Amino acid sequence: MKKILLLLLAPVISMAQDLHPVSFSPGCCSERTGIPIYNYKPDNSGESMEIFAANKYSEKSIFYNGKYDPWKDSEYKNTELYNQRFIVPPGTLPIAKGKFLDQTEVANIHFEEFLFFMVKDSGKYKDRAYIPKQENKYVLNYYKNSEFYFYPVLAVSHETAETYCKWRADQLNVGLKEMLVDEPRKYKFSGRLPTREEWLKAAGSHIDEIRIAPHEVTKKGSQFLEEDILSKRFATESMLLKASFISYNVNLKYENGGIPIEIPQYIYSFEPNKRGFYNLYGNVKELVAEGYAIGGSYLTPNTEEALFEEDYTQSYKTDVGFRCLVEVRRR
Repeated sequence: MKKILLLLLAPVISMAQDLHPVSFSPGCCSERTGIPIYNYKPDNSGESMEIFAANKYSEKSIFYNGKYDPWKDSEYKNTELYNQRFIVPPGTLPIAKGKFLDQTEVANIHFEEFLFFMVKDSGKYKDRAYIPKQENKYVLNYYKNSEFYFYPVLAVSHETAETYCKWRADQLNVGLKEMLVDEPRKYKFSGRLPTREEWLKAAGSHIDEIRIAPHEVTKKGSQFLEEDILSKRFATESMLLKASFISYNVNLKYENGGIPIEIPQYIYSFEPNKRGFYNLYGNVKELVAEGYAIGGSYLTPNTEEALFEEDYTQSYKTDVGFRCLVEVRRR
Protein backbone atom coordinates (compact mmCIF):
# COMPACT_ATOMS: atom_id res chain seq x y z
CA MET A 1 0.00 0.00 0.00
CA LYS A 2 2.58 2.54 1.01
CA LYS A 3 4.56 2.08 -2.21
CA ILE A 4 1.89 4.10 -4.02
CA LEU A 5 3.13 6.98 -1.90
CA LEU A 6 6.03 7.24 -4.34
CA LEU A 7 3.68 8.50 -7.02
CA LEU A 8 2.25 11.17 -4.79
CA LEU A 9 5.43 12.77 -3.55
CA ALA A 10 6.25 15.14 -6.38
CA PRO A 11 9.07 17.56 -7.13
CA VAL A 12 8.54 21.10 -5.99
CA ILE A 13 7.53 22.36 -9.42
CA SER A 14 4.57 20.00 -9.77
CA MET A 15 3.25 19.71 -6.22
CA ALA A 16 -0.12 21.47 -6.61
CA GLN A 17 -3.35 19.49 -6.24
CA ASP A 18 -5.99 19.80 -8.94
CA LEU A 19 -8.83 20.15 -6.45
CA HIS A 20 -9.31 20.74 -2.76
CA PRO A 21 -10.98 17.65 -1.26
CA VAL A 22 -14.42 17.82 0.35
CA SER A 23 -16.26 15.50 2.68
CA PHE A 24 -18.38 13.82 0.00
CA SER A 25 -15.34 13.44 -2.27
CA PRO A 26 -12.18 12.96 -0.18
CA GLY A 27 -10.24 11.18 -2.92
CA CYS A 28 -8.49 7.85 -2.56
CA CYS A 29 -5.47 9.05 -0.67
CA SER A 30 -4.49 10.96 2.41
CA GLU A 31 -3.52 14.59 1.90
CA ARG A 32 -0.91 14.29 4.62
CA THR A 33 0.79 10.96 3.90
CA GLY A 34 -0.22 10.16 0.32
CA ILE A 35 -1.30 6.67 1.39
CA PRO A 36 -4.37 5.24 -0.45
CA ILE A 37 -6.11 4.50 2.81
CA TYR A 38 -9.81 5.41 2.42
CA ASN A 39 -12.50 2.77 1.92
CA TYR A 40 -16.29 3.14 2.08
CA LYS A 41 -16.68 -0.54 2.95
CA PRO A 42 -15.62 -2.31 6.16
CA ASP A 43 -12.24 -3.96 5.71
CA ASN A 44 -11.76 -6.97 7.93
CA SER A 45 -8.12 -7.21 6.87
CA GLY A 46 -7.40 -3.94 8.65
CA GLU A 47 -5.48 -2.57 5.67
CA SER A 48 -7.80 0.34 4.87
CA MET A 49 -9.64 2.93 6.93
CA GLU A 50 -13.42 2.91 6.65
CA ILE A 51 -14.93 6.29 5.92
CA PHE A 52 -18.60 7.22 5.64
CA ALA A 53 -20.65 8.95 2.99
CA ALA A 54 -21.41 12.65 3.39
CA ASN A 55 -24.20 14.61 1.74
CA LYS A 56 -23.65 16.72 -1.37
CA TYR A 57 -24.01 20.08 0.36
CA SER A 58 -20.48 21.28 -0.17
CA GLU A 59 -18.38 23.13 2.39
CA LYS A 60 -17.08 25.06 -0.62
CA SER A 61 -20.46 26.78 -1.01
CA ILE A 62 -19.65 29.42 1.62
CA PHE A 63 -16.48 31.24 2.74
CA TYR A 64 -14.52 29.54 -0.06
CA ASN A 65 -12.60 31.62 -2.61
CA GLY A 66 -11.69 28.91 -5.09
CA LYS A 67 -8.48 27.12 -5.94
CA TYR A 68 -5.28 29.03 -5.35
CA ASP A 69 -2.10 27.44 -6.64
CA PRO A 70 0.93 29.00 -4.95
CA TRP A 71 3.27 26.99 -7.20
CA LYS A 72 1.95 29.00 -10.14
CA ASP A 73 0.58 32.19 -8.62
CA SER A 74 2.74 33.00 -5.59
CA GLU A 75 5.15 35.91 -5.69
CA TYR A 76 7.74 33.42 -4.40
CA LYS A 77 7.35 30.96 -7.29
CA ASN A 78 10.54 32.02 -9.09
CA THR A 79 12.67 32.32 -5.96
CA GLU A 80 15.14 29.83 -4.46
CA LEU A 81 12.53 29.10 -1.79
CA TYR A 82 10.26 27.43 -4.35
CA ASN A 83 13.05 25.79 -6.32
CA GLN A 84 14.77 23.66 -3.73
CA ARG A 85 16.12 20.29 -4.80
CA PHE A 86 14.08 18.27 -2.34
CA ILE A 87 10.96 16.15 -2.68
CA VAL A 88 8.12 18.20 -1.21
CA PRO A 89 5.94 16.53 1.46
CA PRO A 90 2.26 16.37 0.43
CA GLY A 91 0.13 19.30 1.53
CA THR A 92 3.02 21.59 2.46
CA LEU A 93 4.68 24.79 1.28
CA PRO A 94 8.29 25.87 1.87
CA ILE A 95 9.09 28.52 4.47
CA ALA A 96 12.91 28.12 4.44
CA LYS A 97 15.54 25.84 2.96
CA GLY A 98 14.58 22.29 3.88
CA LYS A 99 11.54 23.38 5.92
CA PHE A 100 7.96 22.78 4.74
CA LEU A 101 4.83 23.82 6.66
CA ASP A 102 1.34 22.39 6.19
CA GLN A 103 -0.76 24.65 3.98
CA THR A 104 -3.77 24.09 6.27
CA GLU A 105 -4.57 22.92 9.75
CA VAL A 106 -4.62 19.16 10.38
CA ALA A 107 -8.21 18.05 9.77
CA ASN A 108 -10.42 15.47 11.47
CA ILE A 109 -9.89 12.93 8.69
CA HIS A 110 -6.11 13.36 8.83
CA PHE A 111 -6.11 12.71 12.56
CA GLU A 112 -8.41 9.71 12.21
CA GLU A 113 -5.82 8.21 9.85
CA PHE A 114 -3.21 8.58 12.60
CA LEU A 115 -5.47 6.81 15.13
CA PHE A 116 -6.20 4.06 12.59
CA PHE A 117 -2.48 3.34 12.24
CA MET A 118 -1.95 3.46 16.00
CA VAL A 119 -4.32 0.49 16.26
CA LYS A 120 -3.12 -1.21 13.09
CA ASP A 121 0.58 -1.03 13.96
CA SER A 122 0.52 -1.13 17.76
CA GLY A 123 -2.60 -3.04 18.76
CA LYS A 124 -6.16 -2.61 19.92
CA TYR A 125 -6.83 0.37 22.22
CA LYS A 126 -3.42 1.92 21.47
CA ASP A 127 -5.25 4.92 20.03
CA ARG A 128 -7.02 5.80 23.27
CA ALA A 129 -4.22 7.91 24.72
CA TYR A 130 -4.36 10.19 21.67
CA ILE A 131 -8.11 10.71 21.22
CA PRO A 132 -9.00 14.43 21.53
CA LYS A 133 -10.76 15.39 24.74
CA GLN A 134 -13.99 17.06 23.61
CA GLU A 135 -17.53 17.49 24.90
CA ASN A 136 -20.00 14.90 23.58
CA LYS A 137 -21.68 17.46 21.32
CA TYR A 138 -18.43 18.03 19.47
CA VAL A 139 -17.39 14.36 19.45
CA LEU A 140 -20.65 13.14 17.90
CA ASN A 141 -21.69 16.10 15.76
CA TYR A 142 -18.28 17.37 14.66
CA TYR A 143 -15.24 15.14 15.14
CA LYS A 144 -16.99 11.84 14.30
CA ASN A 145 -19.31 13.37 11.71
CA SER A 146 -18.41 12.71 8.08
CA GLU A 147 -19.75 16.13 7.05
CA PHE A 148 -16.78 17.69 8.87
CA TYR A 149 -13.94 15.47 7.65
CA PHE A 150 -12.01 18.47 6.35
CA TYR A 151 -12.51 20.75 9.33
CA PRO A 152 -9.73 21.33 11.90
CA VAL A 153 -9.26 18.64 14.51
CA LEU A 154 -9.79 20.23 17.94
CA ALA A 155 -8.62 19.73 21.52
CA VAL A 156 -5.51 17.69 20.68
CA SER A 157 -2.87 17.94 23.41
CA HIS A 158 0.50 19.48 22.67
CA GLU A 159 2.23 16.15 23.27
CA THR A 160 -0.15 14.31 20.94
CA ALA A 161 0.26 16.94 18.23
CA GLU A 162 4.03 16.44 18.36
CA THR A 163 3.52 12.67 18.19
CA TYR A 164 1.27 13.06 15.15
CA CYS A 165 3.83 15.22 13.34
CA LYS A 166 6.62 12.71 13.98
CA TRP A 167 4.39 9.80 12.91
CA ARG A 168 3.40 11.57 9.69
CA ALA A 169 7.08 12.11 8.76
CA ASP A 170 7.80 8.43 9.44
CA GLN A 171 5.06 7.46 6.97
CA LEU A 172 6.55 9.76 4.33
CA ASN A 173 10.03 8.33 4.84
CA VAL A 174 8.87 4.87 3.78
CA GLY A 175 8.35 6.07 0.23
CA LEU A 176 11.11 8.65 0.26
CA LYS A 177 13.79 6.07 0.99
CA GLU A 178 12.83 4.14 -2.13
CA MET A 179 12.66 7.28 -4.25
CA LEU A 180 16.21 8.21 -3.32
CA VAL A 181 17.73 4.77 -3.77
CA ASP A 182 19.75 5.86 -6.83
CA GLU A 183 20.46 9.39 -5.60
CA PRO A 184 23.95 10.09 -4.22
CA ARG A 185 22.65 12.61 -1.68
CA LYS A 186 20.38 10.94 0.87
CA TYR A 187 18.01 12.70 3.25
CA LYS A 188 14.93 11.97 5.30
CA PHE A 189 12.01 13.88 6.76
CA SER A 190 11.44 14.72 10.41
CA GLY A 191 8.16 16.10 11.69
CA ARG A 192 7.37 18.49 14.51
CA LEU A 193 5.30 21.51 15.45
CA PRO A 194 6.64 24.80 14.11
CA THR A 195 8.33 27.16 16.52
CA ARG A 196 6.67 30.47 17.23
CA GLU A 197 9.23 32.18 15.02
CA GLU A 198 8.58 29.79 12.12
CA TRP A 199 4.83 30.13 12.52
CA LEU A 200 5.04 33.93 12.48
CA LYS A 201 7.23 33.85 9.39
CA ALA A 202 4.61 31.84 7.53
CA ALA A 203 1.72 33.93 8.87
CA GLY A 204 3.15 37.31 7.87
CA SER A 205 2.09 40.64 9.33
CA HIS A 206 -1.43 40.61 10.75
CA ILE A 207 -1.77 44.24 9.68
CA ASP A 208 -1.09 43.32 6.06
CA GLU A 209 -2.94 40.01 6.01
CA ILE A 210 -6.23 40.80 7.79
CA ARG A 211 -8.88 43.12 6.36
CA ILE A 212 -12.64 43.59 6.38
CA ALA A 213 -14.41 41.61 3.65
CA PRO A 214 -18.00 40.83 2.57
CA HIS A 215 -19.31 37.26 2.42
CA GLU A 216 -22.36 36.31 0.35
CA VAL A 217 -24.74 33.50 1.25
CA THR A 218 -25.93 31.86 -1.97
CA LYS A 219 -28.76 29.35 -2.26
CA LYS A 220 -26.23 26.52 -2.10
CA GLY A 221 -24.61 28.20 0.88
CA SER A 222 -27.96 28.36 2.68
CA GLN A 223 -28.56 24.67 1.98
CA PHE A 224 -25.15 23.79 3.38
CA LEU A 225 -25.75 25.90 6.50
CA GLU A 226 -29.17 24.34 7.08
CA GLU A 227 -28.20 20.72 6.46
CA ASP A 228 -24.71 20.64 7.98
CA ILE A 229 -24.45 23.48 10.50
CA LEU A 230 -27.95 24.16 11.88
CA SER A 231 -28.94 20.49 11.97
CA LYS A 232 -25.93 19.75 14.20
CA ARG A 233 -26.84 22.65 16.55
CA PHE A 234 -23.80 24.77 15.68
CA ALA A 235 -25.87 27.84 14.74
CA THR A 236 -29.42 29.19 15.11
CA GLU A 237 -32.05 29.69 12.41
CA SER A 238 -31.30 33.42 12.38
CA MET A 239 -28.23 32.42 10.37
CA LEU A 240 -30.47 31.59 7.39
CA LEU A 241 -31.97 35.08 7.36
CA LYS A 242 -28.68 36.62 6.33
CA ALA A 243 -28.00 37.07 2.62
CA SER A 244 -24.55 38.43 3.31
CA PHE A 245 -22.07 39.11 6.10
CA ILE A 246 -19.52 41.76 6.77
CA SER A 247 -16.61 40.21 8.57
CA TYR A 248 -12.93 39.60 7.82
CA ASN A 249 -11.08 37.81 5.04
CA VAL A 250 -10.07 35.32 7.75
CA ASN A 251 -12.23 33.62 10.36
CA LEU A 252 -12.04 35.97 13.34
CA LYS A 253 -14.87 37.28 15.51
CA TYR A 254 -16.36 40.45 14.03
CA GLU A 255 -18.06 42.56 16.66
CA ASN A 256 -20.79 44.09 14.46
CA GLY A 257 -22.61 40.97 13.33
CA GLY A 258 -20.09 38.65 11.79
CA ILE A 259 -20.45 34.88 11.47
CA PRO A 260 -22.57 33.32 14.26
CA ILE A 261 -21.32 29.74 13.94
CA GLU A 262 -20.01 27.72 16.88
CA ILE A 263 -17.32 25.75 15.05
CA PRO A 264 -14.34 26.63 12.87
CA GLN A 265 -14.70 26.33 9.12
CA TYR A 266 -13.41 24.17 6.25
CA ILE A 267 -9.60 24.09 6.21
CA TYR A 268 -9.51 25.70 2.74
CA SER A 269 -12.05 28.40 3.56
CA PHE A 270 -11.36 32.13 3.45
CA GLU A 271 -8.37 33.67 1.68
CA PRO A 272 -4.89 32.16 1.63
CA ASN A 273 -2.21 34.58 2.76
CA LYS A 274 0.57 35.97 0.58
CA ARG A 275 2.64 32.82 1.08
CA GLY A 276 -0.28 30.54 0.17
CA PHE A 277 -1.19 29.29 3.67
CA TYR A 278 -4.79 29.08 4.86
CA ASN A 279 -6.10 30.17 8.24
CA LEU A 280 -2.89 30.91 10.10
CA TYR A 281 -4.74 33.87 11.54
CA GLY A 282 -8.21 32.91 12.68
CA ASN A 283 -10.30 29.75 12.40
CA VAL A 284 -8.41 28.01 15.23
CA LYS A 285 -5.48 28.96 17.40
CA GLU A 286 -2.51 26.78 16.51
CA LEU A 287 -0.06 24.94 18.70
CA VAL A 288 3.61 25.82 18.41
CA ALA A 289 6.70 24.03 19.70
CA GLU A 290 6.91 26.23 22.80
CA GLY A 291 3.79 24.58 24.23
CA TYR A 292 0.99 27.05 23.60
CA ALA A 293 -1.39 28.07 20.81
CA ILE A 294 -1.43 31.43 19.02
CA GLY A 295 -3.05 33.08 16.02
CA GLY A 296 -6.57 33.84 17.17
CA SER A 297 -9.72 31.91 16.27
CA TYR A 298 -13.34 32.26 15.24
CA LEU A 299 -14.02 33.05 18.92
CA THR A 300 -11.45 35.84 19.31
CA PRO A 301 -11.48 39.44 18.06
CA ASN A 302 -9.03 41.00 15.65
CA THR A 303 -6.76 42.59 18.21
CA GLU A 304 -3.03 42.18 18.63
CA GLU A 305 -3.57 40.99 22.19
CA ALA A 306 -5.98 38.22 21.08
CA LEU A 307 -3.96 37.15 18.03
CA PHE A 308 -0.75 36.66 19.98
CA GLU A 309 -2.12 35.52 23.34
CA GLU A 310 -0.33 32.36 24.49
CA ASP A 311 -3.06 29.81 25.17
CA TYR A 312 -1.74 26.82 27.13
CA THR A 313 -5.09 24.95 27.34
CA GLN A 314 -5.99 22.24 24.83
CA SER A 315 -8.52 19.86 26.44
CA TYR A 316 -12.15 20.64 25.64
CA LYS A 317 -11.20 23.72 23.65
CA THR A 318 -13.29 24.19 20.50
CA ASP A 319 -10.86 26.63 18.93
CA VAL A 320 -7.38 25.08 19.30
CA GLY A 321 -5.81 22.98 16.55
CA PHE A 322 -2.40 22.56 14.90
CA ARG A 323 -0.40 22.07 11.71
CA CYS A 324 2.96 20.39 11.24
CA LEU A 325 6.36 21.39 9.96
CA VAL A 326 8.32 18.79 7.98
CA GLU A 327 12.07 19.30 7.94
CA VAL A 328 14.71 17.76 5.67
CA ARG A 329 17.59 16.10 7.46
CA ARG A 330 20.66 14.56 5.83
CA ARG A 331 21.11 10.84 6.39
